[in-house]
This record gives sequence, structure tokens and C-alpha cells, in this order.
Amino acid sequence: MIKIKQTFLCLFIAVLVSGCSFRFVYNHLDWWTNWYLDDYVTLSKQQQTLFDSEFEKLHLWHRKTQLPLYSEQLKALQLAINDTVDERQITDNLATFVQHWQNFLMAAEPKLQPLAFSLNTEQKQQLLQALREGNQERLDDHEDLTNQQWLEERAKEQQEQLKEWFGKLTKRQKAEVADMSLHFKRSFQPWINYRQRWTSQFSELLNGNLPEHQFKFEFYRLFVNGRSLRDEEFNAITAHNNQVFARIFVYMATNANDKQRKRINKKLNKVIGDLDYLADDE
Repeated sequence: MIKIKQTFLCLFIAVLVSGCSFRFVYNHLDWWTNWYLDDYVTLSKQQQTLFDSEFEKLHLWHRKTQLPLYSEQLKALQLAINDTVDERQITDNLATFVQHWQNFLMAAEPKLQPLAFSLNTEQKQQLLQALREGNQERLDDHEDLTNQQWLEERAKEQQEQLKEWFGKLTKRQKAEVADMSLHFKRSFQPWINYRQRWTSQFSELLNGNLPEHQFKFEFYRLFVNGRSLRDEEFNAITAHNNQVFARIFVYMATNANDKQRKRINKKLNKVIGDLDYLADDE
């Protein structure tokens, strides 16, 4: 179930930082979602019919109400980038993205909750096993780097992400970004702890045989308010890293040359154009 709720956001971010066609991916979200869902649980024919129907409604709601909000946010951000952008504006934009995500969760929850409640014992165990394996995969794939190695990798990631939006960075820009990236803090351990807490409580919910009214309450708590399971350390690191990212982005936006500024405007115009087109598409 956690994979279902991540689909819109993950695909949206993936498209923004890749060369994929946002229009193609968004218009085929039903296919993508079912593909991801198959990795987690096999639905009965009746459950699949319900899921397809509810997903179609959710997709239409998202297209008509949320895409225009994303577009307006990016237009305002573009104006700021071409004028005088500051760190507060970037961190505010990050917070707004989180709020968009919360809006989606609140809209998706009443559509997914009946499906979760209808899962039989075998389906519940299949889903929980997939979630546990996903957590273990992340633990196994986590590189045991020294702090210096991790910071170097983070600097490279930042440079590559900025290159995608601004184009080739100058030697000075690379050096400045690498220097500012030294302030990032590692968050993997508190993040995986959070995921494991969420999975454990979701497991208790599915195996608890609660009456439906209690199941609804607990499902909402985990699905919509799952971020409350993050500990103070994770929240503090996230806020700190967002501030570091904002500082790096503002540096690039205010020190971009004409070619770089032209590129980021072109990239933003493409994304905004896709969002506006999709919002109006029937």
C-alpha cells in the first residue's frame, strides 16, 4: 500500500529530473500504478475492478485540481529565479510540495482504505512481506561510506542535479557547490528507522482483525499522518538539509550565466507547459 501512495510523487519527481515525457507518463498512470502494485499484492478480479474505478476518479481529481496548483507554483518560482530569489522562498516551495503531497494522501485515503480492509489473509501476508523485503533491500544497498566519502558523493549528486537544470557548471560553481555540500547531514539511519516503524504498525493494523470503524481510524493515521512517526532527529536533519539545498540553489540561481539562465527557463517552461496541457486534457 505504501507503494501505491508514493506513485504520483515518485513519477512526478522522476520526470522532472529526467528526459521522460511527463505527458506520456501521466496519461498512463493507471498502467504504471498497476505495474507497481503487482510487486506488492495480487488483487482478486473484484478488488481490481474497484481499484481501477477508484484510481480513475482519483486521477481525474488530481488532473483537474492539483496540476494547476503545481503549474502556478512553478510559475511563481520561475519569476523569483529571474528576479531576486532567496533561501526562504526555496524552503517555502519545498514545504508547499509537501503540502501538495498531503492533499493527495487525503484524497487517496478513502479510496484505498476499503481495498486494504478487503484483503484476505494471504494478500495481507504478501503485502507485508513485500514491504519488509523493500526495507531490507534498502539496508543491503546502503553503502557503508565514511563521512568524507558520503559528502563527496552528495556533492557529485548536487552538481549533477544542477547540471540537469542549468547546464554545464563552471569550475568555480562546481567548487562552490562542493563546498556548500559539506554541510549536508546523513539521514539514512533515522529514515530507515521511520520506514521500519511505519511497516511494523501497518503490520499490526492488517493482522489486528479490527472492526471496520477502528480499521478506518488507524488506516487514516498511518496513511495520511504517517509522518508523525518520524522522530525529532529525522525532522531536524530534514529541515537542516532543506536549508542547505536552498542555499545551494540560490547560489546557482544568482550566479547563473546567460546560457545557464536560458536553459533553466526552457526547462521550466517545458514542465509548466506540460502541466497546463494535462490539466486541460480530457
